[in-house]
Amino acid sequence: MQKLDSSQKKGNTKLLGALSVTVTSICYGLVPSFSFIAFGMGVETETLLFNKFLYAAIIMWAFLLIRGIKVRFSRRAMLGMVVTCIGYVCMSTTLYISFDYISGSLATIVSFTFPAMIVAIEMITHKEPVKLTKIAAVVLSFGGLVLIVWSPDIMGGALIGVFFAFLAAVFYVVYIFGLDFKSVREESSFAVAGYVMTSAAAVNFVRCLISGKPLFTSTFEQFGMMILLSVVCVFMAILFYAIGVRLIGPGNAALINTLEPVLACIFGHFLVGDLLTGRMLIGAALVVIAVLITNLPGKGAAPSSEIASQTSQHDDV
Repeated sequence: MQKLDSSQKKGNTKLLGALSVTVTSICYGLVPSFSFIAFGMGVETETLLFNKFLYAAIIMWAFLLIRGIKVRFSRRAMLGMVVTCIGYVCMSTTLYISFDYISGSLATIVSFTFPAMIVAIEMITHKEPVKLTKIAAVVLSFGGLVLIVWSPDIMGGALIGVFFAFLAAVFYVVYIFGLDFKSVREESSFAVAGYVMTSAAAVNFVRCLISGKPLFTSTFEQFGMMILLSVVCVFMAILFYAIGVRLIGPGNAALINTLEPVLACIFGHFLVGDLLTGRMLIGAALVVIAVLITNLPGKGAAPSSEIASQTSQHDDV
């Protein structure tokens, strides 16, 4: 009877963990669609990013205060935090620049080449052994990207969008390697997220001032969309990912989070009318398969790609 109860409890834990990470994938998958809806309401990119990260940072700092989570970092963590913040700010900026040229779902697919980049770097630097499956993941990921770029529908300005989405993937790698600093991993992942959001808000505050774009939205409808982006696509995504990682581990969480680009395409089609050609869909499938292979469990320590693909990893929630 005790064995049955223990088995049932373990099964419920796995189910709850899987559902938590699925919620995260949904939250992040909504980012492009919600952003394009906001653009349609007249919100400028700089304004959107400033508001999104400002409100998310306020919510996160309130959460940290209520939970009594330590927010003061050791000096050893400073370099890693600088790398993390720079990587994240540059990643979010270049991704949103790509939105000016291509659909949000396509940009998400291209940016999801980052796990293959990490695997390639780890093999080149001998941090991880060279394996056929890892080589296959890299080839599939970049093969899918090439297939997307060579599509007749990707011409002119769209190529610029693909370039910036790919650049976002590069900066995502910088961001993740920043998170992988030992001194940063020893700190609260929620506190790390708070500092990252604050730095992103500060940079986009300056961007608004320099570009002359408004700091805040002008209508209640626009404000509501900013709250949705902040609460659903930033805070909830981080919170549920942390819960999922705690319950099922970073490897399984990363595997389930492969749903993100798929959901981004589905939401993009139904919410904002994104169109994807057959060649693009095949390319997207190759990228998703590559991410799945990258995150398949193996012997030994988990690679850097299994660090939370977002900022949460190991907090008690």
